[in-house]
Amino acid sequence: MIEFQEVSKNFGAVTAVRNASLALADGELLAVLGPSGCGKTTLLRIAGGYEQAGSGSVRIHGRDVTRLAPEARNVGMVFQNYALFPHMSVLDNVEFGLRMRGVAKEERGARAAAMLSLVGLDGAEKRKPAELSGGQQQRVALARALVIEPAVLLLDEPLANLDRNERLRMRDELRALQQRLRITTILVTHDQEEALAIADRIAVMDAGRIEQTGRALDLCLNPASPFVSSFFGLRG
Repeated sequence: MIEFQEVSKNFGAVTAVRNASLALADGELLAVLGPSGCGKTTLLRIAGGYEQAGSGSVRIHGRDVTRLAPEARNVGMVFQNYALFPHMSVLDNVEFGLRMRGVAKEERGARAAAMLSLVGLDGAEKRKPAELSGGQQQRVALARALVIEPAVLLLDEPLANLDRNERLRMRDELRALQQRLRITTILVTHDQEEALAIADRIAVMDAGRIEQTGRALDLCLNPASPFVSSFFGLRG
């Protein structure tokens, strides 16, 4: 569904991503896990077209999208701060991507309302983001990303700003929704518990490199490097 081939990205003298190769199957949820500054968010932004790879390629459905703008890639992204438009209503926020794609007013209204219902926000259409809780804002951001029917959903630490109880609740809801829609998803997180709880596979990054990719049990039982072992709190 989406594939990174030897992707690298430098910011001046700093290498943020180094020769990253990774492929996701259709409907898979992959968590990219690692400490702050390891390159995981940069890799996600390269997937979405918000950063340009210095070298290597990104393919979606076999199509090279490496140099395409975000709107030409058919991806949906939920940012860590949600990036909602404060002056717009909830409904207008969710409709935004459809409006940019030229979808007729009646259709985009119906699709946005249906998506808000799917994420549990019936009746909130006319409210502004400032009138919502953190969890509700996260749902709006998720609905906005999903309503365009993207090939790939990109999540940049979407639960990081929530309190623990809300985070656990939204984690479970996010996984249930992803499985219901069978949408290929990349979740960036620094939270090991979160990755272990909802991901089909985990990619562990350190210093711009993908150290190991696999199912949670494989990473715990067969770490490929001392870093992976120590990151999961294991000892040799």
